[in-house]
Amino acid sequence: MNTRPVIRALALGAILLPAALLATGCSSVIDVVVHHQQDLTFEDRAAMKEGWNRFEEWVPADATHIIGTAGTDGPHAAIMFRSEEDLDPAVCAEVPRRSAPVYALKDAPAVYEMDKVFACGDWSVVRTDDGWLGWTPNAPDEAAESPAS
Repeated sequence: MNTRPVIRALALGAILLPAALLATGCSSVIDVVVHHQQDLTFEDRAAMKEGWNRFEEWVPADATHIIGTAGTDGPHAAIMFRSEEDLDPAVCAEVPRRSAPVYALKDAPAVYEMDKVFACGDWSVVRTDDGWLGWTPNAPDEAAESPAS
């Protein structure tokens, strides 16, 4: 029996399946399986609180248009959202920046150009043009200076 056609078909399938998944909008499956990360999208704070098991209380009540990326097998995450509210000083304190996000979010500010962040527990947070950008984990020194620690 000639097995070459079967081997060729299997090889072609291994090449075409990932391309087909990407073409049909299944890149999130690839991100979760291959890159161990997931994209996050929530309309508002309530949806985030209900839909993400890593929700954080420092997120202001008026937060909307929440986007982000989170690791599926580790602590890393970055979120960005619209908000006109200030951060709660009982939870967040301004400290020297010692960390930066692992994930780059589209239209996020240039964190490396910033000297200060708000430490909110193990999250670092900076102001954006229309809200906030936060990432975790932050540096141990940032977390230690947070009122939420």
